[in-house]
Amino acid sequence: MSFMTVLEQELKTFEENRDRLLAQSEGKFALIYDGKVLGVYDSKGDALAEGFRQVGNVPFLVRQIVKLDLPQNFVSNLIAI
Repeated sequence: MSFMTVLEQELKTFEENRDRLLAQSEGKFALIYDGKVLGVYDSKGDALAEGFRQVGNVPFLVRQIVKLDLPQNFVSNLIAI
């Protein structure tokens, strides 16, 4: 299963909420899981820590709230241990 398939619902949720998130929290980081925006955080680290706290070691999306997305790929060493 590809990354895009796993997070398809979360990516769709981000896009559906982008305008609202930009108006309220541009530059911050959105935590999205299971079709819901769970919170907005000042740093990526805070959003990741809260994601692991709230939903555990499962795929969730942390995405910076910006007008123009730049591709960023990374692999977490915490997943699939």
